[in-house]
Amino acid sequence: MGKKNRTSKLVKPAQQSPFIQLTRSLYLTLSPCAYNFPLEGLCAEHISPHLLSYYPPLRGILLAYSNPRLSENPDDAIKAHSSEEVKTTMAQSIAEYAVSYVWLTCEFTIFRPVRGSTLEGDVNLQSESVLGLMCYNYFNAAIDREKLPSGWNWDGEKWVDGNGKDIQGRISFKVEDFEASGQDGITIMGNMKDG
Repeated sequence: MGKKNRTSKLVKPAQQSPFIQLTRSLYLTLSPCAYNFPLEGLCAEHISPHLLSYYPPLRGILLAYSNPRLSENPDDAIKAHSSEEVKTTMAQSIAEYAVSYVWLTCEFTIFRPVRGSTLEGDVNLQSESVLGLMCYNYFNAAIDREKLPSGWNWDGEKWVDGNGKDIQGRISFKVEDFEASGQDGITIMGNMKDG
């Protein structure tokens, strides 16, 4: 018998999306003014004000949430698929403090860029030290001069490529990192160097 000819293909890992859906339980304070409508009160006080801003417990920009439900412990709420499946919830009062504590579980959609992934952005700022981009019409990205392709040059007004063509429109870059910036947003640090 002759040897079978085998060929192998190098498979690239799938690109991880910066848009993440996850289920999380948060241990939150329930103000006395919300005792008649605890679910609505918790969402209004602790979740809704953080929409479209960086939310540290989720380590990303909170885009949306759904299916909020209360529970005495996080496991009960995660197992339940809706608030109707969760049994009556008892809140915990600690040392006669003015508020009670309860677990709130939701399905969250967040924006969290992944290091090494590729994003696209539209050029919206050019200076000698940085190229600024707008991703998904909302998120700022910055590529420092030393992270731009080696053939690009600053002509005194704008960046041009090795052929002298203006850098404008939509470009792709690799995510190097991101950090919370200001009270609400994030800044994505990018890299366009080869290799």
